[in-house]
Amino acid sequence: MQIDHDEIMRRVAAISPTLSAHAHECDVARKLTGESIAAMVDAGMFRIPQPRRVGGYELSLRTLADAVTSLSEACPSAGWVLMVMGAHHWCLGSFPERAQDEIFGDGRDGLVAGTLSSQGTSSPVDGGFRVEGRWQFCSGVDHAHWVILGCADATTHRPSVHVVVPRADLEVDDTWHVMGLQGTGSKDVVAHNVFVPVHRAIDTRILFRGASPLALNHSTNLYRLSAEAMLSVSVSTAVLGSAKFALHQFIERTKERRVVLTGARKAEHGPTQVRLAEAAAEIHSADLLIHDILGEFDRLMTTGETFDSDHRVRAKWQAAYAAELCRRAVARMFSGSGAHAVYTPSALQAAFRNVNVGAQHASIDFDNSAEQYARARLGLSS
Repeated sequence: MQIDHDEIMRRVAAISPTLSAHAHECDVARKLTGESIAAMVDAGMFRIPQPRRVGGYELSLRTLADAVTSLSEACPSAGWVLMVMGAHHWCLGSFPERAQDEIFGDGRDGLVAGTLSSQGTSSPVDGGFRVEGRWQFCSGVDHAHWVILGCADATTHRPSVHVVVPRADLEVDDTWHVMGLQGTGSKDVVAHNVFVPVHRAIDTRILFRGASPLALNHSTNLYRLSAEAMLSVSVSTAVLGSAKFALHQFIERTKERRVVLTGARKAEHGPTQVRLAEAAAEIHSADLLIHDILGEFDRLMTTGETFDSDHRVRAKWQAAYAAELCRRAVARMFSGSGAHAVYTPSALQAAFRNVNVGAQHASIDFDNSAEQYARARLGLSS
């Protein structure tokens, strides 16, 4: 069977009811349930951006984005974990082939959790690196086999390398007590003098620029994009899914709501209609911004054109602004949804919390992304 975009979206639709049914249970457990992770693994979701040479589908980032957005509508935590692990599986396309074989070879679903920010340190030693430190926000680590970690040089404290480590070599510290996206299980991991062989490491600057010469060994140009830009856009696709879920919930809730004092239908209330219209427009605009940059990713994949700084700045800004539009839209709907929305069972309240937590991700920092974009447009030095 040919695995293409349409087939992936068919599978997404097939597993969405399972993920939706377990969404609350994931939040309570503060990690994905076994049923949720199994449904995604069995459907091949984590193989979407995985190199074809090691059993992946090597499909476009547009396909991964649409899968993440749709699954986030069913279960925000499941969509988020797919987004994070999918980004890591994509990153492995720039690593040495020996690492790819070790993680994904022989048909293995080598799920890779981790943190791309350089929170811990690495020191070069004979044959590889010694890794030490603590990394936060390792989404899905309870179900991972491997963990990718960004490391700063132990001496200069500047970003140095990204390494991939067996999860068994790390300590998992359950720190994940948060206001939203509880089911992602984004716990801390701690490394105590862990040795990482050189074939499971890559220079951070090369990875973030999409400049690995090993990316040329694949059948497509998928791995020649900037990891920094790719992650920003990916995060915004998960936020978009939660916002679309919130819009649906607001519409259904508004259809049945009545004003307590008069009994009038809220659906007939002009200001409520304006809230709906504005929120829908913002979410649609966010969708267009994301797919505009995904279209540029597709073009660069087709042409093999170099992914330059202008592409990176534009991608990060459009991703950040899309997430901000989603955050504003959901806040507007939540504030107009009445007192009952404050109760824990409220689906709109859950969406409000999930979108706000997702929008806090460092890769879509609104202020920094806006400044970088504006400086680039004004011809100022970065």
